[in-house]
Amino acid sequence: DRVAWGSTARVIIQATDGGDVLFRDDVVTEILRFHDVLRTTNTTSGQTLDTICERTFDGTQCRLSNALRLMIDAGSGANLSNINLTYPYYNPNGLNYSLGLYLGNELGGVALGTDGGTVLSSAAVQFVYYAWSSEWRDTFLEVCSEFKSDKIVVHYTTYSALQDEILALPLMVLPYLAAAIALLVLFSVVSCMMLDWVTTKPWLAFMGVVSALLATVSSFGLVLLAGEAFSTLVAVVPFLLIGVGVDDMFVMIAAWRKCDLRLPVQERTGRAMADAASAITITSITDCVAFGVGVISVFPSVRLFCIYAAVGVAFDYLYQITFFAAVMSLAGRRERANRHCLTCCPVLPQSEAQDKSAAYQLCCAGGVSRQEDAYENPGKDGKSNKDPLLTRLLYKYLAPVIAKTPSKIVILIVYAGYLSVAIWGCLQVNIGLKFQNLAADDSYVVDFYSADEAYFKNYGPKVDIFITEPLEYWTVDVQQAILDKLKVFDESPYFYDTSETSEVWFRDYLGFLNQTGNSDAATNKTAFLQLLNDEFLPQFGGHYRDDILFADFFTNITASRFYVLPNDVKTKEREKDMMIEARRIAEMGPIKMVAFAADFIFAEQVVAILPSTLQTVGIASAAMFVVSFLLIPHCVATIFVTFALVSIDVGLVGYMALWGVQLDIVSMTSIIICIGFSVDFSAHITYAYVSSKATAPQEKLAEAFRAVGMPILQASLSTILAMVVLAFFPAYLFKAFFKTIFLVMAFGASHGLVILPALLTTLPTCEFGQGETKIDEEYQMEAWVNGGAPSRLSTHSLSPSKLGHKPTDMNGVTRTASLPNLPKLGSDNPYFTPEMRNWLKWVNEPKTGIDNPVMRDQKWEVSEL
Repeated sequence: DRVAWGSTARVIIQATDGGDVLFRDDVVTEILRFHDVLRTTNTTSGQTLDTICERTFDGTQCRLSNALRLMIDAGSGANLSNINLTYPYYNPNGLNYSLGLYLGNELGGVALGTDGGTVLSSAAVQFVYYAWSSEWRDTFLEVCSEFKSDKIVVHYTTYSALQDEILALPLMVLPYLAAAIALLVLFSVVSCMMLDWVTTKPWLAFMGVVSALLATVSSFGLVLLAGEAFSTLVAVVPFLLIGVGVDDMFVMIAAWRKCDLRLPVQERTGRAMADAASAITITSITDCVAFGVGVISVFPSVRLFCIYAAVGVAFDYLYQITFFAAVMSLAGRRERANRHCLTCCPVLPQSEAQDKSAAYQLCCAGGVSRQEDAYENPGKDGKSNKDPLLTRLLYKYLAPVIAKTPSKIVILIVYAGYLSVAIWGCLQVNIGLKFQNLAADDSYVVDFYSADEAYFKNYGPKVDIFITEPLEYWTVDVQQAILDKLKVFDESPYFYDTSETSEVWFRDYLGFLNQTGNSDAATNKTAFLQLLNDEFLPQFGGHYRDDILFADFFTNITASRFYVLPNDVKTKEREKDMMIEARRIAEMGPIKMVAFAADFIFAEQVVAILPSTLQTVGIASAAMFVVSFLLIPHCVATIFVTFALVSIDVGLVGYMALWGVQLDIVSMTSIIICIGFSVDFSAHITYAYVSSKATAPQEKLAEAFRAVGMPILQASLSTILAMVVLAFFPAYLFKAFFKTIFLVMAFGASHGLVILPALLTTLPTCEFGQGETKIDEEYQMEAWVNGGAPSRLSTHSLSPSKLGHKPTDMNGVTRTASLPNLPKLGSDNPYFTPEMRNWLKWVNEPKTGIDNPVMRDQKWEVSEL
């Protein structure tokens, strides 16, 4: 059984009715017809399989599978049934020193007689073809795909088919990427729309998606320029980066809407960026750290994915604070100038458009009227700086519900159920990636490997045991050491008895010497090598030619191999244990051997995936704890962020197992993503809560929801929308990625908006130190005196928790729950420095309006600023 390198092709043939394929004349006739078509079809250069096939040792015929050779010799199913076929070895000559023809990997779904060896029927048959010309592969694929029969079904693959199908997936994903971009543009525009043609921001939302696309293109270009490879799994990274970029855009726009309308565009932009800086900086750092930890993975595909993702997140952050900030500033100038959101033409506010047509009022009018003193008293009518509907729903209705004790009990019960199911799901995780999961669902290799898994796993693939050092096989000590090694394989539950199933050239040759009366040659070097080369290999052991490596003109043996057959390796876990057992036996004893099989590539993944995942999660979690502690220096925040990270990770692993996703390289990358995103959601809500200046838990929670509630929902929804198109992609790799990311977003948002708020309003929190409080008070004092409003992510001068507070007086300035009602300020104000008095003098000078052409050449009072 050769490893499928070179121009090797394999077919699995079944009867269309699911019945026997060996002893039915009509089925055997169709199988032989398929073989004749394949054998006689010309390649592009005019050659046929007969002229380019690998030939037998005597060179008289093509090398064919044993089952196919038996069918050709028999000619019909009836004749084949008369030869008393046995399984897994068929020994027609009755030689005692040879097991005969191996059929274990050629007959599948075999029904045996009462003797346990005679074949009664076979549900599938497998043939292997060998050709020296690579162009025959295309001929083989063409013949198999076009062959039509109402009696048999042909499943097929080639040595490079799986690789070709994997490489084809990135090209197939391009239409889905376009659909994801369209969905995100639509979602972003709708999310940024308001019932006002001036303050709504469709173009800004569109440019937010463009910013994410630019970051994706830049990151891919840089990584490829650095010489890194591109793997199929990397094709998912653009979906992820676009979702992350849109998330940051929502945070920036939310910060812009919270700023004072009276501020000049430059200052409003600065305050919005300062407000959003902590949010997008924390998320970018945590995501980059999580992906950075993933770079140390032992799996190259995971390492490449994390490299592209980490660089992409860094570029997204760079584009947010440069490109998108500039676009947001331009949008602010448009808004300040009272220009239409689509046409950018100046329009009148609703209050000044009463004499206009109904169409103008419906489709054009909007913005803020200066005649109503709105810029001097924003928020006086509840319209300016108004929170979006979703934000109001969160802090007005959800926060009070969560703060109630009965609601907390219900949440605790639901969470206990969530955690119990998650833990149970963790115990059901299947580890490993199947061959058929690597290609598209409609690929021909999927059908082949599905049939291979269903019918040809009882005996499994042969395992090569290599002896890589030169040995004196004609000495008693070496012979006994090899026979002892075979005995250990016989006693293992993972392998069949080698005396009945395994092809061992050394043991068969010793049997040949005993049967032919040459037993003395077993311990004589010259006779041992002469009989081996002149009689055994040419006459009886031709199939062992490739198992012995001679040197010095056939006077020494430098290396050799033999085969053992695995016993019942139908699961990846069983295959992993078999591989470990084979290597353990091969390495024990005085003669060191090496165990290898083609399927060990995937068994290695099963061995390494769990410890590698645990190692990556452990390092990333520790890194997240350090980052959270440094960026959010608060004991409760750090504790709850760590709790949410562990809880979400457990939920992801458990529920993805119940959803049919295995623990493999796809889910491993999703777990790494989960670490970053879980910190994002939990850090925002926890920090906003503990840093609130309100005293009542409900008020603190309302402040937190007003600050970050809507961005959390928008972030989760936008990321899900970016990935939802992958749910319809016809390949397991991409479907599994959507499932895991969906779970990450759903669990992250639920922890951030329900579970953590319930815990935060129950447990006591640490307070900030006096130093920080003093700094904060000085900052607020400076803001109020200078006619501004404090702008902090966590404090929020407009927070609903202050609505019930009694206004206070500060040097004649009434401090209200919304924005200050400032008096007319003159140059004699004791708080003003000489520089500020010069600035006020400059403000009172006549100037052309820059921000609003409607207000051009008008003189402003100080109170209007």
